[in-house]
Amino acid sequence: MEIGDITITKREILVCIAATLILLGIAFPIIAVIQNSINEKNEKYFKALKINNDTEQFQYAINTNLGRVMAYGKVEAVNGVKIEDLENKYFYIKKEKEKYTRHTRQVAHTRKVGNTTQTYYTTETYYTWDHAGQEEWKTERFIFLNVEFDYGTINFNNTEYLTTIQTDSTTRYVYYIIPFEFEGTLSTYITNNTITNNQFFYNKKIEKIIEEKKAEINTTKIIFWFLWIFFIILLDFGYVGLDNNYLED
Repeated sequence: MEIGDITITKREILVCIAATLILLGIAFPIIAVIQNSINEKNEKYFKALKINNDTEQFQYAINTNLGRVMAYGKVEAVNGVKIEDLENKYFYIKKEKEKYTRHTRQVAHTRKVGNTTQTYYTTETYYTWDHAGQEEWKTERFIFLNVEFDYGTINFNNTEYLTTIQTDSTTRYVYYIIPFEFEGTLSTYITNNTITNNQFFYNKKIEKIIEEKKAEINTTKIIFWFLWIFFIILLDFGYVGLDNNYLED
């Protein structure tokens, strides 16, 4: 059999088939190890007590130190924070100052001088809005499912851009906030009548998180098999492209 300039013999085909079968056999225990590793990592989500917007059950879980819990509900700032620049109260505010700053840089050009090419540089001026400091305000305490906690007990990941206010031609302030109240799922371990090892999934329900964690296994399998089969194909084609005269001895 010939493919382009490559001649493939029957013995080479047999060697490739044997190598492919061996590599496929190796793949199954590898994917099993990967799957077990993902399952162990996600076990805390699968086995956790699920609390869906139930304030009494969440309070009971804290009172009785129930261990691993996933709880969906509303987070609300206690009092919240407000600054003169903005109308409403928020859970968290960050105010970044930016200055419109002049910069220069050397730009390379080429030109023909006789039969040679010369490189020369010119100075280019450009302007950018550069960070020039920031201030932050945060609520001291917040409520989740009717239980009050100190700010910082949970690291929230839902900071969002709000607005930009320009005060003059060279100064502007960019505002980022966390809303006064919002919803999401808390993955936590309850011990000593408090929450620990906290992970918050903003605006996501428990069922969706579990679906995503289960889908990790299937996605990983697809990626693994794609890469593994691609590796086998490369190996086989690489092998038959070699001069394998020893097979004909």
